[in-house]
Amino acid sequence: MNARRLVILLVMLALMVSLEVVISDRSSGQAAAAPPVTASPEPTAEPTPTPTPYIDLEKTKPNEAGEIPILMFHAFIEELDPEEKYSDDFLRYTQSFSYLRELLGRLYDMDYRMTSMNDFLNNSIEVEAGYKPIIFTFDDGTPSQFSLIEQDGELVVNPKCAVAVLLDFYKEHPDFGLEGTFYVNMGRSPFYEERTSGTILAGTLQERLQYLIDLGFEIGNHTYTHCDLSSITDADTIRQEVGKNQAAMYEAVEGYTFTSLSLPFGITTPELFEYLKSGSYEGTEYRNLGIVEVCWDPAIPPVNPEYDPYSIDRIRSTGFMAEACDFEWWLTQLRDPVYVSDGDPNTVTVPEDYLSLVDQSRLGDKYLRVY
Repeated sequence: MNARRLVILLVMLALMVSLEVVISDRSSGQAAAAPPVTASPEPTAEPTPTPTPYIDLEKTKPNEAGEIPILMFHAFIEELDPEEKYSDDFLRYTQSFSYLRELLGRLYDMDYRMTSMNDFLNNSIEVEAGYKPIIFTFDDGTPSQFSLIEQDGELVVNPKCAVAVLLDFYKEHPDFGLEGTFYVNMGRSPFYEERTSGTILAGTLQERLQYLIDLGFEIGNHTYTHCDLSSITDADTIRQEVGKNQAAMYEAVEGYTFTSLSLPFGITTPELFEYLKSGSYEGTEYRNLGIVEVCWDPAIPPVNPEYDPYSIDRIRSTGFMAEACDFEWWLTQLRDPVYVSDGDPNTVTVPEDYLSLVDQSRLGDKYLRVY
């Protein structure tokens, strides 16, 4: 056999061996393994910080170390009856619907914008840059603050209540905002009387509360019976007044938790004050992030070194009987610094001259900007 035939024979033999291997692999149901490929790992992207929105500091002059007016409302009527004699307390704590409409217009023109109590407590105020936040609170859950009537088979807001005034103004000025916290006593059937001002009211307790929540308002704790806390001498009664109110709220609106408490009459009990902050009643836990008083001062913000979340000042709205330290008085007396927003809830912006009014340990995850 010559060399050429030998080479041909060896090549054919090699081809036959390869063919047998392939047939064997196929008959066993196994595919020939591909050589492993090692993928290059994707580089981990660094998170991009959210840029702080640009604002003209000299033009907007933000000062988020300034004071914020928290207004306290109670009752409203159309007008006084000249034939009726009213008590001084009624005249102090009651105003007309027309006054509320006029007040909203003035606040808007003075560059005030609504924010919520929860945003205040969380130091997360969202108001456009250059504008001043204001907070509305309503005590006692009176039907003149909010109530429902039936119209064409449906529940609608009673046009003779404060919420109707707020809704009308919001439709005309949506940039003003629609916020407010209503402090209720669940043991006194909030937002309801059989009739008021000749109007027959409607809605169950659950329907009234849910309607108000669905509008975007907040509801707070005002104790179950509007008790005088200074007359209570034991912790169990305090827990009952605060915790039973929360339990009744859970029963009416499942899962709705109060985050702040308004002191009835503005009175407290120093010896038992800790039980107002948090506790439990018959298995219902409660915890107040803030406690608001019946006072006569604007509130300092949560970054202030003197801020106490359990002693938050409010200003009584001006009633038919005006007096010193009500809101109309304060509108002429508001002192510097007034809180002016930088438009960014993630930053706290202050002029350098007011840096001493910021406790930097209270900033949390906020960025401090000084100019």
